[in-house]
Amino acid sequence: MTTARAWHQLNITFEAPDTAEQWATGHARDILTTAREEGVIDAWWYIRKHPHWRLRLHAPGEHLLDQFTRTLTAHTAVKDHAVVVYEPETYRFGGPAGMDVAHHLFAADSRHLIDHLAGHHGGDEVRAELAVRLVTRVMTAAGLELFEQGDTWQAVADRRVTDTIPAPTPGTVSAVQTLITAADEAPDSPLAHADAWTEAFEEAGLLLADLAAAGQLSRGLRAILADHAMFTFNRFGIPASTQALLARAASTFIFHHTHTTPDPTAGRMTRMPTTATDPARLREALVAKIDSLGIFRTPAVREAFLKVPRHVFLAEVDVEAAYVARQVVTKRAADGTATSSASSPSIVAIMLEQLDVEPGHNVLEIGAATGINAALLSELVGDSGKVTTIELDQDLADGAHAHLSEAGYQRVEVICGDGAVGAPDRAPFDRIIVTAGAWDIPEAWWAQLKIGGRLVVPLSLHGSGLTRSLAFERTSQDTMVATDAATCGFVPMRGSIEAGAGHVRLADEVILKAESIDGTLEESLPELLNQPEQHTWTGLHVRHDEPVAHLDLWLATHCEGKRLRFGKVSLSETARSLQFADPARRWSGATLYASDGTALVHLTTRAIDDDTDEIGLAARGHAPVIDDVMALLNVWNKTRPAHPFVTAERSGTTAPHENGWKVSRPSCRLTITW
Repeated sequence: MTTARAWHQLNITFEAPDTAEQWATGHARDILTTAREEGVIDAWWYIRKHPHWRLRLHAPGEHLLDQFTRTLTAHTAVKDHAVVVYEPETYRFGGPAGMDVAHHLFAADSRHLIDHLAGHHGGDEVRAELAVRLVTRVMTAAGLELFEQGDTWQAVADRRVTDTIPAPTPGTVSAVQTLITAADEAPDSPLAHADAWTEAFEEAGLLLADLAAAGQLSRGLRAILADHAMFTFNRFGIPASTQALLARAASTFIFHHTHTTPDPTAGRMTRMPTTATDPARLREALVAKIDSLGIFRTPAVREAFLKVPRHVFLAEVDVEAAYVARQVVTKRAADGTATSSASSPSIVAIMLEQLDVEPGHNVLEIGAATGINAALLSELVGDSGKVTTIELDQDLADGAHAHLSEAGYQRVEVICGDGAVGAPDRAPFDRIIVTAGAWDIPEAWWAQLKIGGRLVVPLSLHGSGLTRSLAFERTSQDTMVATDAATCGFVPMRGSIEAGAGHVRLADEVILKAESIDGTLEESLPELLNQPEQHTWTGLHVRHDEPVAHLDLWLATHCEGKRLRFGKVSLSETARSLQFADPARRWSGATLYASDGTALVHLTTRAIDDDTDEIGLAARGHAPVIDDVMALLNVWNKTRPAHPFVTAERSGTTAPHENGWKVSRPSCRLTITW
């Protein structure tokens, strides 16, 4: 089945989605079986891709294929069909040899699954059980140890995540644990009597492991197995949200639970994993998740998270979704861009720890959004403190006020207005926190923050969108100093200090954001994607737990004057799969380009072992620029500074005397040192 020309793709559209399986298990199953027995086709497999089922047929010749196709689609359930060119995802599945393994597995799984669906109607819970067990079989056969399997499951969860996926509850984790640790199939499992089905997955795992050991795969083994997991779930008809829940549950068990000896009698869940809807339990699970990341520094912030009923502020989503450790977009502009959101609970906790609120403090929040953060602040300041929150849009301000009242935080003052103006009538403030991406520190914030007070703000330090949550201490009338910086991403602040970033479209769904890009670069940079990519591995290793999150900022502050400019590449998963670029996610697409538009270099990584990655360079264009980037990285490698130091000086004061990278804004000057 290695000859791509022998594969044909048939896209089939159905009158109603729920008739597709009836067609497959009845009409199509018999025709496909007969055609295979008579040699019309050698093999077949399918994938569900809305609005079609994509049926791939391997035929030794085309002379019988036309009549076979007409027979196959002659059914009332079929609305339309088309024979199209089949384009195997060869790179995705590891190259030609890996694609051959995939074809064999896809064909075997499709055949056994349709046979199972034709004779069993066990419901969604049985499908989930079987899919998890088969995916575990291929991972185990490929030689993945438990933590390597956890990494693969997490990759599936990351790819399948949406804004509404709840965190797995302890019951879900326990149920999935049964499936991924079982030594064999339980007697009542359908797989207990389907040796050929499980053997197909095990054979694929063994073959892929051999190819990986021989260096014959174009991608990492775990990356390929994650894609096999998603294709398996897809064939079973398991929704992306359920895939994410199951994968997260597996990852959660592997990385955050005590492991025991597998139960040889296990192999089936008694029911589909369900998500508890008790808000108190969900809050506890969310707090445990944040705690496991080492984010909480103080008991006060942790206790505040346990008390605030987050679901009250997010009534438009399910209770479970309200406690997911992810951002929830709550308002969009006409073009679909987010204009307001409930930030990820993890970044909320980081910023509250940076703010260092004490009981009795007078606190100003810029960006009320849903009111969640204001409620947390109210818990932290206590009965003797005050919280004022400002929101630009009247509808959002009204919503935040209603949510706060319903949740019992009536003492919080909600103002509809421009956050850049602040709240002079309620100043001075001990603390000011900004929950939207800012470009400047406006004069009003300087005027309203006490000397010795603290400002926490997600500040854009570069036109590429490079943003840091900075905790500034007001050290004098005209100076603030930040020694605490955290990577983050926020909906941009709107109003009088709203600012945009320069960007150029390199290709479909591939954008380079930078400080400023002139017309010449807008023409020359996209042309670079037509040139072959040159890969260089630097020999510089970084551990997963090493504090190197600010490498992108360090490069931005050191590349000027070396014929280089800094930017960030933003691209879709589709663009990644088409190999336009594959920048390291760890530094959010950090890219360096020649100031004359003759070269483009982005940082990449590859796994060295379970705990370590190697930094690489992927370049297009003028080769000497790679040497310039390598020289920069060697300078960084000598000290590997963990944190930047940012000094803000009020506009109109004397020029900064210290050395460092300077950023000018209308209301302040910033100096970044290391």
